[in-house]
Amino acid sequence: MRAVLLDADGVLQLIGTPWDEALTRGGGPAFARAMIDGETDALAGRETLTDLLERVVKELGLELSASELLEMWHRATPDPLARQLVGDLREAGYTTVLATNQQWERRAWMREQLDYDGLCDIDGYSCTLGVAKPDAAYFRRLLELAGVEADQALFVDDSATNIAAAREVGLRTIHHPADAGGELLRCEVVQALTQAASPPRG
Repeated sequence: MRAVLLDADGVLQLIGTPWDEALTRGGGPAFARAMIDGETDALAGRETLTDLLERVVKELGLELSASELLEMWHRATPDPLARQLVGDLREAGYTTVLATNQQWERRAWMREQLDYDGLCDIDGYSCTLGVAKPDAAYFRRLLELAGVEADQALFVDDSATNIAAAREVGLRTIHHPADAGGELLRCEVVQALTQAASPPRG
């Protein structure tokens, strides 16, 4: 095992209220559905989150502006224990990859406000790669950047859909419970890496 790919929301940072619930609270059920259904291009960097919000506001006739709604994406609490794990993995010689779906605006916010630059060896923001999880091309691109084969990489995410997609590509995976914290994350990762390094019995 040579590389560890780590999701951000729910894994390296605590998100609190799940996205669908937060969007429903902030703009209503129709707003939440429209954003989730229409976010593919924004996550892949083909349009900005602001443009998507402006379009949805217009289509739904919402009173809130796109700039007001954008504040919903400015939320997350970095997990210091998870960040320490990343540092320990790098020190141990593993290539660490930030494997996260983000729009241009939230990528900028995470870099500027949450100090993500330099945390991992490789930043795999979906908007910069032009493809997002769970597309198989996303995982293949990260493997290419890390210079490893699928069976040499461990992927950690809180989304069952993303985990299933990564397994189809051949990655080893950990389905981490959302916001479970860095202490559990360390136990999961150490156990997975130890098992991968152990010779098969019999």
